[in-house]
Amino acid sequence: MNDPSSSFRRALVVGCGHSGVAAAALLDAGGCEVRLFDQRADPVLPARLAGCPRFFGEPLAPDEAFEDLDVLVLSPGVPPGPWRERHRRLVPEAELHGELSLALAAIAAGWEGGATLPTVLITGTNGKSTVTALTGAMLAAGGLDPFIGGNLGVPLSERVLAVAEGRRARPGALVLECSSYQLETLRASPEAPTTTVAMVLNVSPDHLDRYASIDDYAETKARIFDGLDAHSLALLSAVDPFTPALRERVAPVAECLLVDGPEPPRLAEHDGALELRVGEFYRRELVALAGRHNAINALFALAAARHLGVPRDECERALTEFEALPHRMNPVAERGGVVYFDDSKATNVASVLAGLDGFERPFVLICGGRAKQGDDIGALREVLATQGRGLVAIGESADAFLAMAEGALPCVHAGDMHEAVRLASEMATRGDAVLLSPACASWDMYRSFVHRGEVFAEAIAALGSG
Repeated sequence: MNDPSSSFRRALVVGCGHSGVAAAALLDAGGCEVRLFDQRADPVLPARLAGCPRFFGEPLAPDEAFEDLDVLVLSPGVPPGPWRERHRRLVPEAELHGELSLALAAIAAGWEGGATLPTVLITGTNGKSTVTALTGAMLAAGGLDPFIGGNLGVPLSERVLAVAEGRRARPGALVLECSSYQLETLRASPEAPTTTVAMVLNVSPDHLDRYASIDDYAETKARIFDGLDAHSLALLSAVDPFTPALRERVAPVAECLLVDGPEPPRLAEHDGALELRVGEFYRRELVALAGRHNAINALFALAAARHLGVPRDECERALTEFEALPHRMNPVAERGGVVYFDDSKATNVASVLAGLDGFERPFVLICGGRAKQGDDIGALREVLATQGRGLVAIGESADAFLAMAEGALPCVHAGDMHEAVRLASEMATRGDAVLLSPACASWDMYRSFVHRGEVFAEAIAALGSG
């Protein structure tokens, strides 16, 4: 495959995590001299990158790392400010990419028809992984053989390289979850595929340690619409406060539909059905996922799949067969009539509230961890007071959660997850739920939200032997 990395002579890849390594490998395969930077002294590298010049263990790369560059690649986890300044000062003519942007350029330049490959881009503070996976499942059911990845799972550069080396077939479509960090470096240009469908599911406070304000964060999310044309579709939430501004950005360029709105085309849940367009209804029970938020997630995915021509019956089949992604309101076990749900991925307040919208059981909530800057945990008090059976607080923010919920329902502090599960099980009665939905990041106690969910499952299992 002719990929655009062959047009680059020298690259500096900043950050040697999964996506940075994938970008570096793609560039290396095209004959580009790849230089590597990481603040860690000994990041793990594949053998093919063992001979690359490297600048490890320092806060920033030295000026010599920028000499004669024609491309600078920033990994998503790297705050871009200092690197953009050095890019402008030292190598202003060099292209600046992220891993996702680089891979999209590779597809457009190296694959016949790559610039028109059906491409769905999905972002939002909450729900984007579920919508990405569900959209991909519908496109697969429709025979489009999509690549499903980006921020979810496999970096796109990894798949592009596998195609170039003959290890994988070319996908028939792209379904890409895009984090705000990836969107910071997304390049809308003639060298990138035209976006067929782009969506912003919602915007709520998150990553405000990286962005100057929530408006700045929302503006970064809006970059997902930069690759639209007159044949594209934009999808937005009718109830999100940022939608009016986002819609103004899209309206002159592409068709825009609002999900969860009162006016036709509804794209809304009502009367026990999902209405996608006038006269096209899907039974709510087809969505094998709990919570009203997942009905809305299904509508976003349905709108994208139908725009790409997936037949209705194949969309319905995908809906019925789809299972919730791990750690997203998954039932883990039932003990004594109490169901235990793992929603460890709920790392902010808006995600917890979305999961509880339409939740049918009284619940004991296990919450706490490393709080997100700018997040208002007080927004949980009303639902706790009306539907909560109890609250168990853990982690760095435990005291804040206990103070917030005082007087609304019984509250206790737990030193670790095993104690939290034991205390929650004592507070719950038959017909209740115990719900791990932390509203916080996991890094104060766990390696990731995945690790936190795994420890939750272990603690539930230990109840039977305790």
